Amino acid sequence: MLSDRDLDARLAGAAGVVDAELPALPEAFLAHLASDAREPEGASILALRQLIADAHEARTQLPPRRRPRRRTVLRLGAALVVLAAGWAVVTRPAAPGTAPHAARGAVTLVAAEQIAFPVSLDPVPEGLTPVFSQWGGVPPFEDQPLTYTADYRTSGDLREHGFTLQLYPDDPRTTGAVSEWPVDGARAHAATVHGTPADVASDGEFADLLWHRPDGSWLRIIGDGPFADADAVVEVAESVVDRPQPIGLQFGLAPAGWTLNSLEESRSIDLSSDVDPEQRLKLSRYGPGFPITIDSLLEDVTPTQPVETVTLQGQPARLALARPGEDAPVYWYVAGNFPDGSLFLLVAPDTLTRDQVLQIAGQVSFT
Repeated sequence: MLSDRDLDARLAGAAGVVDAELPALPEAFLAHLASDAREPEGASILALRQLIADAHEARTQLPPRRRPRRRTVLRLGAALVVLAAGWAVVTRPAAPGTAPHAARGAVTLVAAEQIAFPVSLDPVPEGLTPVFSQWGGVPPFEDQPLTYTADYRTSGDLREHGFTLQLYPDDPRTTGAVSEWPVDGARAHAATVHGTPADVASDGEFADLLWHRPDGSWLRIIGDGPFADADAVVEVAESVVDRPQPIGLQFGLAPAGWTLNSLEESRSIDLSSDVDPEQRLKLSRYGPGFPITIDSLLEDVTPTQPVETVTLQGQPARLALARPGEDAPVYWYVAGNFPDGSLFLLVAPDTLTRDQVLQIAGQVSFT
């Protein structure tokens, strides 16, 4: 697993590389990387998964900042990993002791649990849209600290000013979720949130708060722009309430005994089998502005049989049993439409039957 120091070193060695200069990633390669993790993934692969989510958007360079945000570092590190890989699709053998894949048709479908971010803000910040992520704590990411993240930015645009809220079950400084606090150059001082001690660091361009909540969890607020001072991040922390807020993208049906594996920026959900974490089910949404169609979502995979045209939720969709690359495993791919004009791609293991995949795809939703 790459440490933060290793990622920073790669960033320093890649001066001059920007997203706008990178070639577009093949659609099937993106889907395969996002759905076929075969072993616990380190920081570089988590970064790569972030790049996957961003690769379909317009490549607009982030505005210059004196200190790049951690998100910027991760994205550039991910780009270097992809370029070094030469776009190769690699399949890894199962680790010794890994449970064998279930036989096709052995999976039972049940009503899916609603996916929600564990806390809300009251009052809700005016003009800021939250984008939610979750990773770590469950196979195959059990060696990564569990982290919940909500980015509150204008219209959900992560390039805009606002703040990031992160929630951890343990002190992130001791688990490795936070490698450096306070960051170099920031001045730390004591504060209080609801009358209990908190730590705040700031340097004029950002403010960073860490607070050990009464329930034992740890809260971090990182603010910039109008939220770049201690009072602002304290005010945000004091507005946090224990009221889960559902995300917009949801499964209606899911395999029994499968757990939320990761959530990426409110637009991609990964489920994995509790018995065999290599078995993964991924749902991704692509906004109306993406220059893609249900056919182009599948144009780079190699079907093992003719692609089917099906109807899901009253709209046309495509179903394929296909390989994302030579000698790669076979997956089910379903490309469909949401009523708002956005598209979705469902990638499922071939241990599910055709009818099960269509049942799941028929009940995915976005609000």
